[in-house]
Amino acid sequence: MRVCMKKVETSLFFSTFMDQTRSPQILDRLSRLLGSEPKMNMVIYGIGSIESYDPPRSQLSLAILMKKMFSWIGDLEVFDPILSGTETRVLESLGCSVLSINEQGRRQALKPTLFFMPHCEAELYDNLLQANWRSDMLNHIILFGNSFETYEQYGSVFKNSNVVNLRKHILAVRRFTKEFGIKTVSDDYFRAFHDLSWHFFSIEPEMDLNIV
Repeated sequence: MRVCMKKVETSLFFSTFMDQTRSPQILDRLSRLLGSEPKMNMVIYGIGSIESYDPPRSQLSLAILMKKMFSWIGDLEVFDPILSGTETRVLESLGCSVLSINEQGRRQALKPTLFFMPHCEAELYDNLLQANWRSDMLNHIILFGNSFETYEQYGSVFKNSNVVNLRKHILAVRRFTKEFGIKTVSDDYFRAFHDLSWHFFSIEPEMDLNIV
Protein backbone atom coordinates (compact mmCIF):
# COMPACT_ATOMS: atom_id res chain seq x y z
CA MET A 1 0.00 0.00 0.00
CA ARG A 2 2.77 2.46 0.85
CA VAL A 3 4.48 1.78 -2.49
CA CYS A 4 1.16 2.34 -4.27
CA MET A 5 0.50 5.56 -2.34
CA LYS A 6 3.91 6.92 -3.34
CA LYS A 7 3.29 6.03 -6.96
CA VAL A 8 -0.11 7.75 -6.96
CA GLU A 9 1.22 10.82 -5.13
CA THR A 10 3.94 11.40 -7.75
CA SER A 11 1.68 10.75 -10.76
CA LEU A 12 0.32 13.19 -13.34
CA PHE A 13 -3.12 11.86 -12.47
CA PHE A 14 -2.79 13.01 -8.86
CA SER A 15 -1.46 16.49 -9.69
CA THR A 16 -4.33 16.93 -12.17
CA PHE A 17 -6.82 15.68 -9.56
CA MET A 18 -5.47 18.11 -6.97
CA ASP A 19 -5.68 21.04 -9.39
CA GLN A 20 -9.29 20.18 -10.18
CA THR A 21 -10.26 19.74 -6.53
CA ARG A 22 -8.70 23.10 -5.66
CA SER A 23 -10.55 24.85 -8.48
CA PRO A 24 -12.86 27.74 -7.51
CA GLN A 25 -15.97 25.82 -8.66
CA ILE A 26 -15.32 22.90 -6.30
CA LEU A 27 -13.85 24.93 -3.42
CA ASP A 28 -16.94 27.16 -3.41
CA ARG A 29 -19.25 24.16 -3.13
CA LEU A 30 -17.10 22.61 -0.42
CA SER A 31 -17.16 25.83 1.57
CA ARG A 32 -20.94 26.13 1.33
CA LEU A 33 -21.46 22.50 2.29
CA LEU A 34 -19.12 22.65 5.30
CA GLY A 35 -20.70 25.83 6.65
CA SER A 36 -19.48 26.21 10.23
CA GLU A 37 -18.14 22.62 10.41
CA PRO A 38 -14.31 22.47 10.41
CA LYS A 39 -14.17 18.97 8.90
CA MET A 40 -16.27 16.24 7.35
CA ASN A 41 -15.75 12.49 7.69
CA MET A 42 -15.11 10.32 4.65
CA VAL A 43 -17.12 7.11 4.37
CA ILE A 44 -15.57 4.59 1.96
CA TYR A 45 -17.90 1.89 0.69
CA GLY A 46 -17.09 -1.01 -1.64
CA ILE A 47 -13.33 -0.47 -1.90
CA GLY A 48 -12.71 -4.11 -2.86
CA SER A 49 -9.70 -6.28 -2.08
CA ILE A 50 -6.56 -4.19 -1.65
CA GLU A 51 -4.57 -7.42 -1.35
CA SER A 52 -5.65 -8.88 -4.68
CA TYR A 53 -6.20 -6.00 -7.13
CA ASP A 54 -4.43 -2.84 -8.28
CA PRO A 55 -7.51 -0.56 -8.76
CA PRO A 56 -8.67 -0.84 -5.10
CA ARG A 57 -5.11 -0.09 -3.94
CA SER A 58 -4.99 3.01 -6.16
CA GLN A 59 -8.46 4.14 -5.02
CA LEU A 60 -7.62 3.70 -1.33
CA SER A 61 -4.29 5.47 -1.89
CA LEU A 62 -6.17 8.45 -3.31
CA ALA A 63 -8.54 8.55 -0.32
CA ILE A 64 -5.67 8.49 2.19
CA LEU A 65 -3.72 11.10 0.23
CA MET A 66 -6.80 13.32 0.18
CA LYS A 67 -6.92 13.20 3.99
CA LYS A 68 -3.22 14.09 4.07
CA MET A 69 -3.61 17.01 1.65
CA PHE A 70 -7.00 18.49 2.62
CA SER A 71 -7.54 19.92 6.10
CA TRP A 72 -11.32 19.64 5.73
CA ILE A 73 -11.30 15.82 5.71
CA GLY A 74 -11.75 14.21 9.12
CA ASP A 75 -11.92 10.50 9.98
CA LEU A 76 -11.90 7.77 7.31
CA GLU A 77 -14.40 4.93 7.76
CA VAL A 78 -14.24 1.89 5.47
CA PHE A 79 -16.52 -1.04 4.72
CA ASP A 80 -16.47 -3.84 2.20
CA PRO A 81 -17.82 -7.30 3.09
CA ILE A 82 -14.89 -8.99 1.30
CA LEU A 83 -12.15 -7.37 3.42
CA SER A 84 -9.96 -10.00 5.08
CA GLY A 85 -8.53 -9.80 8.58
CA THR A 86 -5.14 -8.90 7.12
CA GLU A 87 -6.63 -6.14 4.96
CA THR A 88 -8.51 -4.80 7.98
CA ARG A 89 -5.29 -4.58 9.98
CA VAL A 90 -3.54 -2.80 7.09
CA LEU A 91 -6.39 -0.29 6.81
CA GLU A 92 -6.24 0.38 10.53
CA SER A 93 -2.47 0.85 10.37
CA LEU A 94 -3.09 3.50 7.67
CA GLY A 95 -5.43 5.44 9.97
CA CYS A 96 -8.79 4.10 8.79
CA SER A 97 -11.63 2.76 10.94
CA VAL A 98 -13.12 -0.45 9.52
CA LEU A 99 -16.87 -0.71 10.11
CA SER A 100 -18.11 -3.98 11.61
CA ILE A 101 -21.70 -3.59 10.36
CA ASN A 102 -22.77 -3.68 6.73
CA GLU A 103 -24.82 -0.48 6.35
CA GLN A 104 -25.61 -1.42 2.73
CA GLY A 105 -24.89 2.20 1.83
CA ARG A 106 -27.69 3.55 4.04
CA ARG A 107 -25.67 5.96 6.20
CA GLN A 108 -27.68 9.10 6.91
CA ALA A 109 -25.79 12.36 6.41
CA LEU A 110 -26.85 14.22 9.53
CA LYS A 111 -23.81 16.47 9.03
CA PRO A 112 -21.50 17.12 6.04
CA THR A 113 -20.13 13.80 4.82
CA LEU A 114 -17.95 12.74 1.88
CA PHE A 115 -18.94 9.35 0.48
CA PHE A 116 -16.04 7.81 -1.44
CA MET A 117 -17.57 5.08 -3.60
CA PRO A 118 -15.60 4.46 -6.80
CA HIS A 119 -17.13 1.84 -9.11
CA CYS A 120 -19.75 0.60 -6.65
CA GLU A 121 -22.91 -1.11 -7.83
CA ALA A 122 -25.73 1.27 -8.79
CA GLU A 123 -27.93 -0.24 -6.06
CA LEU A 124 -25.48 0.98 -3.39
CA TYR A 125 -25.69 4.57 -4.63
CA ASP A 126 -29.45 4.28 -4.78
CA ASN A 127 -29.54 2.97 -1.19
CA LEU A 128 -27.49 5.96 -0.05
CA LEU A 129 -29.78 8.43 -1.80
CA GLN A 130 -32.95 6.71 -0.56
CA ALA A 131 -31.70 6.83 3.06
CA ASN A 132 -31.06 10.56 2.67
CA TRP A 133 -34.11 11.47 0.57
CA ARG A 134 -34.65 14.85 2.25
CA SER A 135 -33.29 18.17 1.10
CA ASP A 136 -31.33 18.84 4.31
CA MET A 137 -29.54 15.47 4.24
CA LEU A 138 -28.85 15.41 0.50
CA ASN A 139 -27.34 18.88 0.84
CA HIS A 140 -24.90 17.42 3.39
CA ILE A 141 -23.48 14.92 0.89
CA ILE A 142 -20.49 15.01 -1.41
CA LEU A 143 -20.31 11.86 -3.48
CA PHE A 144 -17.17 10.67 -5.23
CA GLY A 145 -18.37 7.84 -7.42
CA ASN A 146 -19.73 6.64 -10.74
CA SER A 147 -21.05 9.35 -13.04
CA PHE A 148 -24.80 9.87 -12.54
CA GLU A 149 -24.89 11.46 -15.97
CA THR A 150 -23.79 8.13 -17.44
CA TYR A 151 -26.49 6.32 -15.46
CA GLU A 152 -29.03 8.73 -16.91
CA GLN A 153 -27.82 7.95 -20.42
CA TYR A 154 -28.17 4.22 -19.72
CA GLY A 155 -31.60 4.85 -18.23
CA SER A 156 -32.81 6.29 -21.53
CA VAL A 157 -31.62 3.11 -23.27
CA PHE A 158 -33.24 0.71 -20.78
CA LYS A 159 -36.52 2.56 -20.27
CA ASN A 160 -38.65 -0.56 -20.10
CA SER A 161 -36.43 -2.71 -17.89
CA ASN A 162 -35.94 -3.24 -14.16
CA VAL A 163 -32.60 -1.42 -14.46
CA VAL A 164 -34.37 1.94 -14.18
CA ASN A 165 -36.23 0.90 -11.03
CA LEU A 166 -32.96 -0.07 -9.33
CA ARG A 167 -31.60 3.42 -10.11
CA LYS A 168 -34.71 5.52 -9.59
CA HIS A 169 -33.18 7.79 -6.91
CA ILE A 170 -30.05 8.30 -9.02
CA LEU A 171 -32.17 9.38 -11.98
CA ALA A 172 -34.50 11.51 -9.84
CA VAL A 173 -31.66 13.43 -8.14
CA ARG A 174 -29.93 14.29 -11.40
CA ARG A 175 -31.84 17.57 -11.79
CA PHE A 176 -30.41 18.76 -8.44
CA THR A 177 -26.84 17.56 -9.12
CA LYS A 178 -23.72 19.43 -10.15
CA GLU A 179 -21.22 16.92 -11.48
CA PHE A 180 -17.50 17.28 -12.15
CA GLY A 181 -15.88 14.41 -14.07
CA ILE A 182 -12.52 13.08 -12.87
CA LYS A 183 -9.77 13.21 -15.50
CA THR A 184 -7.81 9.95 -15.63
CA VAL A 185 -5.07 11.64 -17.75
CA SER A 186 -2.95 8.50 -18.15
CA ASP A 187 -3.65 4.86 -18.96
CA ASP A 188 -2.04 3.80 -15.65
CA TYR A 189 -5.08 5.01 -13.71
CA PHE A 190 -7.87 4.44 -16.22
CA ARG A 191 -9.13 1.20 -14.63
CA ALA A 192 -9.20 2.70 -11.14
CA PHE A 193 -10.76 6.07 -11.95
CA HIS A 194 -12.56 6.01 -15.30
CA ASP A 195 -16.08 7.47 -15.46
CA LEU A 196 -15.94 8.84 -11.90
CA SER A 197 -17.20 12.24 -10.81
CA TRP A 198 -17.60 14.59 -7.88
CA HIS A 199 -21.33 15.02 -7.19
CA PHE A 200 -22.77 17.96 -5.24
CA PHE A 201 -26.49 18.31 -4.49
CA SER A 202 -28.32 21.60 -4.12
CA ILE A 203 -31.96 21.29 -3.09
CA GLU A 204 -34.21 23.97 -1.66
CA PRO A 205 -36.54 22.85 1.17
CA GLU A 206 -39.65 23.56 -0.88
CA MET A 207 -38.49 21.53 -3.88
CA ASP A 208 -40.51 18.43 -4.81
CA LEU A 209 -38.52 15.22 -4.24
CA ASN A 210 -41.31 12.90 -5.33
CA ILE A 211 -40.22 10.10 -7.64
CA VAL A 212 -42.47 9.47 -10.62
